[in-house]
Amino acid sequence: MTLEPLSFADVEQVRLWRNETVVSLRTPFPLTAEMQAEFYQAELSDRRSGHRYWGVRNEALIGMAGLTDIQWENGLAEISLLLGPAWRRGGRGTAAVALVLEEAFSTLRLETVFGEVYQCNPAVGFWLAVAKRYGGWVTTLPRRKFWDGRLWNSIYFSIGREQWLAAKGDDETDADGLSAA
Repeated sequence: MTLEPLSFADVEQVRLWRNETVVSLRTPFPLTAEMQAEFYQAELSDRRSGHRYWGVRNEALIGMAGLTDIQWENGLAEISLLLGPAWRRGGRGTAAVALVLEEAFSTLRLETVFGEVYQCNPAVGFWLAVAKRYGGWVTTLPRRKFWDGRLWNSIYFSIGREQWLAAKGDDETDADGLSAA
């Protein structure tokens, strides 16, 4: 699996996947092709943008991952991940998050990555597992998303560079604490 620049040819497929998952998003309405094209031109094509998005590829495009609202001066960004429905199981999300965190902490030299997930989102368990895996901080904010006739809580999580490094180091040892290399 790799992260590669998201091309204009990819954004229509991403828009279709995104519109299937409106329950999980801050913008509770479907995007038009024009809106998606505008976003690509304004944010994805401008390297001065505070957003970095990649196509998640396993030969073909299987999703989109990103770091959004990057605050360079604070070393802070929000993580984003959207996989196509056929690829939402089998560890692909976990592998994609690992690639994004590598990009965030090693390449972009950020200090903290955070995320928000609404409790009405079917992926809430996935994001809680991500936070636990990387020793992240988790808190709940009440009544943050109106969906399906009610207000749902939001869960925020954050992962710091040091926590990520420690978890990454754990990956390199086996059950006996010996180096796997």
